[in-house]
Amino acid sequence: MEIMEAQIDRWLERGGKFFRTVARNPVVRSTLVARGLTDHELETGWKLYTDVHGFGKLSEARAAIRETAAEQAINEIDAWDAPTFAAAHAVLDARYPEAAAFLFANLEATVGITAITGVERFLDRVDALRDGKASPVNTDTGRAAAALLATRRIIDDKRAAELRALIATARLGARPEEMIPAPEVDVRRHEVARAFIAWLHEWREVARVAVARRDYRISLGLAQRRQSADEIDGEESLEESPVERRAG
Repeated sequence: MEIMEAQIDRWLERGGKFFRTVARNPVVRSTLVARGLTDHELETGWKLYTDVHGFGKLSEARAAIRETAAEQAINEIDAWDAPTFAAAHAVLDARYPEAAAFLFANLEATVGITAITGVERFLDRVDALRDGKASPVNTDTGRAAAALLATRRIIDDKRAAELRALIATARLGARPEEMIPAPEVDVRRHEVARAFIAWLHEWREVARVAVARRDYRISLGLAQRRQSADEIDGEESLEESPVERRAG
């Protein structure tokens, strides 16, 4: 039977508790040393634990999520609007207040996807200033304001074209070709996971016999804290899947 990722995750969690307690508690460590948990034996368990986690040589790192072109475009536009709007205000407010009022009427920098709409409105209004269509701004004033923004390299034709291309990309959304295929089952990882489960199962059961103090057993993940006087004081369930029973 195929071992499930949820089972591997559960045993990794148990392993974390076991290794943490062995590292922190010299009483538990010495108790288990007396039963054969030598440095070499513990190193074996750590190596299996590390390899199952994917940090060892047995499995290659995989990107869980790839940033799509649409997401990149949204992020770039989102980062662009606030400093650019502030700079445009600084350039126009004193020199061409009418143009500034037209450009920023009901318009301010926003965060996230809404920045797309705001930047597009900003670009359209800059075009209107440049083309003399920014009523009620005087034609010459509007053109002078747009030219000054270009001179200051706040927004010019080249940058406007780049931004409109980004807006178009953002609106297309993620593309099917950007999908990351689900990784194939790594047989080697499952093999080492079985070995790790077998190793940890053995030492958890040895610790269950050897360690009597309840607080130590809790830290090892062998018992649960009492939540109230009315609740049953039970230990962690030992029920496993058939695969886990075979692994133990």
